[in-house]
Amino acid sequence: MTLLKWPTKIVNSAPTASQLTQLLNSLSDVVMMLDEQHQIKMINQCWQDITGISIEQTQGKVFTDFLHPEDIPSWVQLLQNMRCDAKEVIWFRLISASGELRWCEMRLQSVEKNKLYPLSATLCDITPQVRNEQVRHASYRSLQSLVDRLPGMLYRARNNISWSMEYVSEGCEHVTGYTAQTLLNQPQVSLGAMIHAADAGYVWEQVQIALENQSTFSIQYRLTQANGNEIVVLDKGRGLYSESGMVLGVEGIIFQIAE
Repeated sequence: MTLLKWPTKIVNSAPTASQLTQLLNSLSDVVMMLDEQHQIKMINQCWQDITGISIEQTQGKVFTDFLHPEDIPSWVQLLQNMRCDAKEVIWFRLISASGELRWCEMRLQSVEKNKLYPLSATLCDITPQVRNEQVRHASYRSLQSLVDRLPGMLYRARNNISWSMEYVSEGCEHVTGYTAQTLLNQPQVSLGAMIHAADAGYVWEQVQIALENQSTFSIQYRLTQANGNEIVVLDKGRGLYSESGMVLGVEGIIFQIAE
């Protein structure tokens, strides 16, 4: 059997300054160092890629020169509360060379163990994620506005005799005369109490049959509004179930169809 011989001598060579610079510039996050005056003493190439501002134009400048004015107070407060052993995270907006705002997440810590300055920081551009979140929020607001304008009452209720509301759209006031806040926050005002006594049993039975079969239901019944008027409504909905099939609640929409 031939034995493999491992090298008996390992040559250690410290990286050169050029190699370290090349390594830092290859990173996809900004790496920087700030001195006690919060001036940028060192920064890598990624900064220019994100902001369009050259390293030469950046080094020696105070970091707040590149921050959105509304974010400066948060930055100042962070530095005032900074400790040697702390690692802080902050979100802020940078103003790029073109004037475009770039959302960034910075992780900040001291370089030396028992000395606050200099500070080292890594900075990640999170603008795409923030924009996606803003689009989702805008879509949600648009959808919520559409739901609230419908002349019907969207709801999610517990499967009890009162049909206690967990969610109700603003259209509930058009149908019932009660505001959404009233139906959600006052247990004595419930959908079950508004259903005509002669129809309540039928409504309960039909919903339970649909829940048992995991099917939709469509029921007409009489409902008494807040002002005492009696109307006829159409209630279309279905059950909410857990993965095991347990009924978690009921959701649907109620429209007035006749007086």
